[in-house]
Amino acid sequence: MTTQDLSRPVRLPRRSRQGVVMGMDPWQLACVTVAAVVVLIAVNRFGPPGLLYAVPLYLPVGAFAFVTVHGDSAPRQVGLWLMKQVRHTMGATKQVYRPERVQLAGTLNLPGIRASIQLWDVDGIACVYNPHDRSVTVTAEVEVQGFLMKDVAERYDLAQQWSPVLASFTQRPGIKRAVLQERTLPTTIRAARDHYDSIVFRRGLDTSSPIGRNYDDVINKSEPFAVSHRNYLTFTLDLIALGPQLKALGGGQDAVKALALLEARNLADALNAARMRVRRWLTARDVAALTRIGFDPEFAPNVQNRDDEHAGVDPVAIGPMYLEEPRGKNGIVYTDSGVHTTMWIHEWPRSDTAVGFVEPIVFARMPSTGEAITHILSIVLTPVSVKKAMRRIEDDKKIWRGNERLRAKRGVDGSAADAADWDALERREEEIVAGHGEFRYGAYLTVTAPDEEKLDQAIAGMRNALARAGMEPQILYCQQAEALMVNVLPIGLGMK
Repeated sequence: MTTQDLSRPVRLPRRSRQGVVMGMDPWQLACVTVAAVVVLIAVNRFGPPGLLYAVPLYLPVGAFAFVTVHGDSAPRQVGLWLMKQVRHTMGATKQVYRPERVQLAGTLNLPGIRASIQLWDVDGIACVYNPHDRSVTVTAEVEVQGFLMKDVAERYDLAQQWSPVLASFTQRPGIKRAVLQERTLPTTIRAARDHYDSIVFRRGLDTSSPIGRNYDDVINKSEPFAVSHRNYLTFTLDLIALGPQLKALGGGQDAVKALALLEARNLADALNAARMRVRRWLTARDVAALTRIGFDPEFAPNVQNRDDEHAGVDPVAIGPMYLEEPRGKNGIVYTDSGVHTTMWIHEWPRSDTAVGFVEPIVFARMPSTGEAITHILSIVLTPVSVKKAMRRIEDDKKIWRGNERLRAKRGVDGSAADAADWDALERREEEIVAGHGEFRYGAYLTVTAPDEEKLDQAIAGMRNALARAGMEPQILYCQQAEALMVNVLPIGLGMK
């Protein structure tokens, strides 16, 4: 009888490189098509000599399709860069909030179309309504007490119990997206100081004694290393797919609120069954506080030191006072008191690894000072129904077979990477048949620092942590403002 090695039970497939045709994305295909059209026109107009006449036109365009920039295809990067220049020209890359300016009723201080998002409070739970895609979102702060401190077998058991909860998201319509988020930022040790002061007062201790002075010194030195780790689960409902249920509840805003509250309770029950505790559901003030701290990290101590009666932030102050995508710097975005870089995790561990392999990211430190790196890690999960998942796997297999036939015609043997793509499709099909859920997923990591110099150090430290976790990041050049919105706003956004 063989036993499973629980110390390294996780292996994730590589990201497929099959593309649309021969591993090329639509941007590359567009360049190749343009080059082919130029060749066709030149040959029809001048005959065979047209191939030589048109070389200055079709050769650069065709070769450009196969150039990579920052790990992505050059045509796509150039398209994103051009769109950013258009935004610069239109003044859409900088936003400064003017408190005295008249604001439209029902809008929030958020950049772009996010301003029309509405925050509703339903029995102490924030329901975030997005009118653009007709969705409503609720967010819970979750906790698995001491998960990273547990032994390997218990971690594995918790992961196995969490799997059916995820699978249930794909088995009923209306669940648009689920986002798992981990936030790490410096915090204060006010609780420890208050406890020490109360003990001194009750027992009449002498703070000027050597022991008292030593304890004060320890507290003061530990302040810079105090870190807050928080985990959130954001649940987004598709109101279009849930139209019949809304009609049954009476329709309108009240029906949306009732449905969101019902789903929140169902989710809490499912999490409790998986031994994950819902510490609290975020209120409208909590959502505003998380967003505000993301834009203005230096504001965090003010929020963290508030009592329960004044917890959170008024939604009026949810957004940044200043946000800018600087010209000539495509990998960063400025906000009130922070400089941010958001990366897309494009490769996950492909060798056997342990449950909880993201631990190095959670506890990432600056290489020079040892301070914790302020960051937000979001894993965006979009459920796919079994029918759509099987159809997509079949489509991917057709693309793989088509690429294989093209390689055979060219006399090129398939690579190990191509074989790995086929094996991944086979395993995914077997898992779906066995009852597992199918998700389209993406992960985004935002690193924040007070200035660009510290941001460079933080990114270096985070890259080291990602390498230890077996993950590879890619900076989302020319998309930093949009990517920051995905991570900072706890409302279940994703990048398409």
